[in-house]
Amino acid sequence: MLNGGQHRFRDVIASAIGWWAEAGLDTIADEQPRDWLAAPARVARPTEGPAPGVSTPAAAVPAAVIPDSLDALRALLAIGDYAPQSAPPSRRIAPSGTPGAALMIVADMPDADDVSALFTGEAGRLFDAMVAAVGLDRERIYLAPFSPARSAGRIAPDQGEALTAMMRRHVSLAGPKALMVFGDEPARWLFGPEALQNRGGLREFNHDGGTVPAIATFHPRHLRRMPALKASAWADMRLLLGVIGQ
Repeated sequence: MLNGGQHRFRDVIASAIGWWAEAGLDTIADEQPRDWLAAPARVARPTEGPAPGVSTPAAAVPAAVIPDSLDALRALLAIGDYAPQSAPPSRRIAPSGTPGAALMIVADMPDADDVSALFTGEAGRLFDAMVAAVGLDRERIYLAPFSPARSAGRIAPDQGEALTAMMRRHVSLAGPKALMVFGDEPARWLFGPEALQNRGGLREFNHDGGTVPAIATFHPRHLRRMPALKASAWADMRLLLGVIGQ
């Protein structure tokens, strides 16, 4: 307690900053300058054009311009404008593992402590154990983030629509035998708003080239906070064993 002198003031401040970082808030202000005292722009109705002098956000990437090769798609995710208000390339995490692997895993977004790849932080050990439980390792899967960059809170609708279209093409080009989706955020975009709540049982994921058996299960970061759910996650993962031939 502060009154007891057991914590220094700077420790309290560091704790508060750490809490916000864990919640996903990793920047103090926008990437671009903003006039915070300016009056808000009037929102145009569907039958109207944008207000004079007001720029509209970039539209989601049309399906027709999404790359049709995996290398080009990965390059777009790494340095291009893959969605409205795309994060700077320095904040993005690229897919890893082996394209064409039997199992493709999609996680929502990088954790705050991920450095060069997904699950290099505190959740990495649990992730490796989950993958090993189905007889695989990082070199024998294909791992991709739904969003290449971490966001504070839920993914905005315009970004979610663009990222969903990109992921459908991504899965089609990677060509896995089965798809595992970690976390509520990508599950609700790829399978519907109640996907994780209605988990249990294989489902078919429709992508640009057809369908692939898929499951949606709990993210390792969630399992670290609620270990009692590990049995449910393992039951989900066992559903894929027959599909990937392990």
